Amino acid sequence: MNRRNFISIGITGLTGALITATAKDLPFKGLANLETPLPAISSFGGSPREIGIAYGKKFAEAINRNMLILMGKRIPLKDPAFRKWVHSQESLVDKHWPWYIEEMHGVAEGISGTYEDVLLLNLRAWQYDIYGATPADACSSLAIRLVDGHMACAGALDDPIELYCGPVHFAGHKGYRLITFPITGTSWSNRGMNSAGLTAGISSQILPGLKRLEHAVVQDIAMRAMLQTCATVSEVREFCLRHPFTMNLVCVDAEGGLFCAQHTAAGLREIKVLDACALTNHIVDDETKLWLRGHGVNEFPSSATTVPRRDKLLRFIEAANGKCTADEVKKLIACRDDSDPANIHNSGSIFLTYACPQVEKETLWILQPEGTVYPDKFLAFTV
Repeated sequence: MNRRNFISIGITGLTGALITATAKDLPFKGLANLETPLPAISSFGGSPREIGIAYGKKFAEAINRNMLILMGKRIPLKDPAFRKWVHSQESLVDKHWPWYIEEMHGVAEGISGTYEDVLLLNLRAWQYDIYGATPADACSSLAIRLVDGHMACAGALDDPIELYCGPVHFAGHKGYRLITFPITGTSWSNRGMNSAGLTAGISSQILPGLKRLEHAVVQDIAMRAMLQTCATVSEVREFCLRHPFTMNLVCVDAEGGLFCAQHTAAGLREIKVLDACALTNHIVDDETKLWLRGHGVNEFPSSATTVPRRDKLLRFIEAANGKCTADEVKKLIACRDDSDPANIHNSGSIFLTYACPQVEKETLWILQPEGTVYPDKFLAFTV
């Protein structure tokens, strides 16, 4: 099959079900209600097409459900601007990381669906005119130096759990192996770790009116490519300079390097730090806000908890940087108190992560609060 099939035939190939169904039509009530716990981790290896086929076959029902929930009637198929945007994004992915196009074809084959639908799911087509993602309630990232001098990275991912299939281990023929948490059916990454020891934490932001660079790419695929191709924070910095996308980023590598940035589809805004940083779901400094206004941003919406969460992490850094243990960082991240708006782990948290790649180069610790037999424990997974 021609991997540029979507470009060649246009957007008219979408299934009727995708256009007519909506989330309220579906009986699914979330992973917390599953009778059988989620698998600890799902692993896919081989060629991009082989990965996609296996991924699609294993989660066919969930992938088709995600298409209905997330896209439904939201896709403006006749909008020329939308069609141009899809063409541009597919061309960028095909230019820089063509193996993801092959993987998407494999997923489509695995679910007995169409490449067009899988592509639109991967491109966040329901949000194509939003610069970044809608403000999440509780995505947080922390990098801190432990008492032994090593650098740790931890945090929380917040999103509807019913869209996910648990942690996924990708081991393709190209680049590094990695563990991450894609929305089921996508070739995405967000939080995660690769076999070189590079660990990433993310938190989304929305920047209305942002004038994106022409080569800006959808953030979730960029994060997958970053984890699959970068080994150090220096390489992450160069990756971000080449590929604009909107995301707050905290990365730590196996040499103890640290990268902290408010990356945007208009360019990189790095925060220079020495041995600790914390980011949640907002722009943290006036200089960057001024720069973003100069690039078209007209407001800075944020959730009610984003500032309290970052303040809590900054207080922890002030009190414990260079003095804390791995267990103390895990305790900070895992503690649940729904009455506290500053809590890192709250009702929206679906995956909590911890890593110290200088000590455990290929070990990612994951706590999954819902849908598992161990909802209150960090478990170690080998990349």
